[in-house]
Amino acid sequence: MSFAHIYETYANSVYAFLKLRLHDPYLIEDIFQETFLAVYRQLAELDEVHHPKAWILTIAHRKMVDHLRKSSREVSDDSLAGASERAADPDYSDLFADELLGMLDPVSRVIVYGIYIEGLTCKEMAGVLGIPEGTVKSRCYHARAKLKEKLGREWRG
Repeated sequence: MSFAHIYETYANSVYAFLKLRLHDPYLIEDIFQETFLAVYRQLAELDEVHHPKAWILTIAHRKMVDHLRKSSREVSDDSLAGASERAADPDYSDLFADELLGMLDPVSRVIVYGIYIEGLTCKEMAGVLGIPEGTVKSRCYHARAKLKEKLGREWRG
């Protein structure tokens, strides 16, 4: 698989993943570029990877964590908010998804995003975040219950 094909296939997912976690557009761009540079350098390993999207998102997650540790900045819950800037012609389903994800804590937000928007399995999401698969399943279950409760209250009035 060529790097150009990989980039075309996964660039939007990586950018959306980083945008979900970070609010600084310059930082997002930096980590995005570092991620695909690392993918390019490790291209030979891709033949052995079973789930390329999870592999690339893991690289993005690690680059983000490394960058934040190096800069010794704390990421507040506000900077991890799910709301994001959209183009002048917004996709309302994306805005609704952002609003729903904004109701969750940062880790649950990333888990729900990865599983339901990016289509990753719980095992893949556990690998991306470096946490046990059972924790991913539990967080996902509780996040769904929280969203169901909040949506139920809003629909009832």
